[in-house]
Amino acid sequence: MKSLEKADISIYRFDSSDCETSATHLIQGICTVRSLSLTIDEVISGTSRLPIFHNLIEFKFCGRETSLVEFLHCVPNLKTLTIRFLVDAGTQWKALPVEVPSCLSFHLKEIEIEISCFDTRMIEMVSYFLDNAMVLEKLIMSMAALTWRQKWEAQNQLLQFLKRSKKCLIVIL
Repeated sequence: MKSLEKADISIYRFDSSDCETSATHLIQGICTVRSLSLTIDEVISGTSRLPIFHNLIEFKFCGRETSLVEFLHCVPNLKTLTIRFLVDAGTQWKALPVEVPSCLSFHLKEIEIEISCFDTRMIEMVSYFLDNAMVLEKLIMSMAALTWRQKWEAQNQLLQFLKRSKKCLIVIL
């Protein structure tokens, strides 16, 4: 798997610690990919078990916020991030560690977030990205699931956020 360039993986429900171990081994085996699409409905405990993805520049993530946080610390050269959270992902974004992942500070140029609601959790997450992504060029918010009024309110809030990157363009779909 060392020559693998792109991977699309879905991991659902760990029935035992053996399943979590197998999922961790699979993820460790693809650590040289440049593009990864990962759907995971469980949290893999502890970043120490995750490899560093030095080559990963494109990451599509569907899962829980806590898993995303762990993965961001393992992708130092990430340039493009696409996020879709699971509907029942109830964790709060403010659970983020104080240490900002290096990809946010130095490499991340585009973030696309597909949202089904614009609540406090989403506001915290978007604010975090805008405040810490120093070279971000584009933040795309896909709000197809929202009503026209909800989109309008979200747009007004988004435009009030401070952006660390002066080049950042916010696109609302």
